[in-house]
Amino acid sequence: MNHFDIAVHRRVLGAAALTAGVLLLTGCAGSGDSDDKGSTRQDVASLHSEAPDGNAADGNATAQATPSADDGRPQLRLDSSEEEKDRYWHLYAVCLKDHGHKMLTARGPDSIDQSDHSATAKAATKACANKLPLQPPELDEATNPHYDDDYRAYVKCLNRKGLKVTALPDNSGWTYDGNTTMSAARQSQVDRSCTLEAFRGTTR
Repeated sequence: MNHFDIAVHRRVLGAAALTAGVLLLTGCAGSGDSDDKGSTRQDVASLHSEAPDGNAADGNATAQATPSADDGRPQLRLDSSEEEKDRYWHLYAVCLKDHGHKMLTARGPDSIDQSDHSATAKAATKACANKLPLQPPELDEATNPHYDDDYRAYVKCLNRKGLKVTALPDNSGWTYDGNTTMSAARQSQVDRSCTLEAFRGTTR
């Protein structure tokens, strides 16, 4: 996670939501974070990396995405590195751009304009569907029968490691317990560590 102006950390389920344009920059931050003009930003981010942000990745993990058996889409793994995730999202974004989808270049070369619902954008989304990365099955309720238990373990881990948060009632995300003093880099490390710990089932 590389952007730290997020008030609610929320997951997005299913490829359908993604192909409909719910491509969110990932990140997390204290609820009091403000932009340059002093206004509080209330963006929403997912548990996992749904879109690239153009920043350098940690590159600590060596696992690589593999094409899915169904449609050739790259299947990300739970321990895929941020570098790898960014690479696949870059390929998807480039495909959309090459097919005429509008981009928000001011936010970065891979930032997709979610407000573009034109016929061209819809055609681009369809043409690039096989490049849209599939999220790790452990992070999907439909493929992980232990998802709720794992998510609760994930939130407990965040709190244990100093990122004080409260899970939403439906386990769809979490909110901060007040303002966080944890640095952006440390938040990213804690989130990654807890995701791997909880969704690998090591706490079950």
